[in-house]
Amino acid sequence: MSGHEEKKPETKTAKYITGGIFLLAILMFIITFHPFGTLLLEDFPEDEVLVAVTLPFEGEMAAFGIEYQRGIELAVNDINEAGGIRGVPVKAVYYDNKGNATLAIEQFKEIHERGIPVVIGAVSSTVTLALAPYAETYEILLISPSATSASLTAYRNYVYRTVSSDIYLGAGIAKIIGEQNKTQNVMVIYLDTNYGKSLKSAFVNEVNASYHDLHIVSVLMVPDSNTVNTTAIIDEMKKTNPNSVLLVINPSQAVSIMQEAEKAGLDPHWFGSDTVTSSQIPEQVGEYAEGLIGFSQARKISDPSYIFDYEEKYGVKLSMRDSIYGYDTLFVISEAIENSGYTSSGIKEALSEIRHVGLTGSIVFDEGGDAYPSYDVMRLQNGIWSDLEWKEILSFETSSSKSH
Repeated sequence: MSGHEEKKPETKTAKYITGGIFLLAILMFIITFHPFGTLLLEDFPEDEVLVAVTLPFEGEMAAFGIEYQRGIELAVNDINEAGGIRGVPVKAVYYDNKGNATLAIEQFKEIHERGIPVVIGAVSSTVTLALAPYAETYEILLISPSATSASLTAYRNYVYRTVSSDIYLGAGIAKIIGEQNKTQNVMVIYLDTNYGKSLKSAFVNEVNASYHDLHIVSVLMVPDSNTVNTTAIIDEMKKTNPNSVLLVINPSQAVSIMQEAEKAGLDPHWFGSDTVTSSQIPEQVGEYAEGLIGFSQARKISDPSYIFDYEEKYGVKLSMRDSIYGYDTLFVISEAIENSGYTSSGIKEALSEIRHVGLTGSIVFDEGGDAYPSYDVMRLQNGIWSDLEWKEILSFETSSSKSH
């Protein structure tokens, strides 16, 4: 005898149990290490993953809406060519809100009824703020590629953005204007919107706290419109004689003011927020706009192939660069869905952990759903928005400075 007891024969039931345990172990191994990520308890779409997008394709901000859409479509192509999200293609469903908050809210209700858990938009802070309470109530993830109002930080549950708050940008603008090492008078013209008020306040607060040689001689609020009372503004400029003028207004308003200032023989240093960094300015103002300094969220593109893909697909030169935020925003969403599923709660959970490196740099969200700040400073040179090297920023004088 061998000293071992004879092994008892295995019953069919025992064999099935053993086999089931074995298959379950294999399945859990595949789920754990397979490229699509973790096990999802909720149903995942079989045909396509829908992401709603609310942007203005008509009205004052249409040029920006079109650029964000172009970036989103390039991201859709790249994601689907790489296999989609968990093997399912992604599709962007577009809503033209025309820059109108009331229309955007009605469309948001339709998105809720369709059961789409995530929305990219809107462009302006005003429209995004109008949607924010509905995002919280409906528990739909709203993520903006452009809205910068500090007020958005109050919506901490389902509202995110891939750009940073005006608080940071306002302080940055004050630093750039204030460190010219000379006393100067500054005029501020801003929109009667959440965005305009937020950025104006951030700028003024930073000037008062840190730059005592900057004298804010005039602060004018203008309506959110495509027109402006240029007569009153030019009269104020003549009275206060500002060395610098900061424009936190719509592109068409900036065009009108600069055209009238040129006619009046006024020639201050012009500065503009991100709403002013539009192709409208060089196209309609012309040579007088040369040297205009623009501030925006970071627009340096980490992957040069994006520029080639953009220009090949759309047949135009990439100039405004806002499209890269649309591109990165959809990639952030797709990564979140890949990791935690196609539900608003899953996407929200994943966003808190995301460390995404995209065209605009590293995207990490703080506890308020805000991206950490990163900005560019640009100058209009030969009719094109060109990035300034940091050594040029404080002098504002380059070989392509104004000739008039």
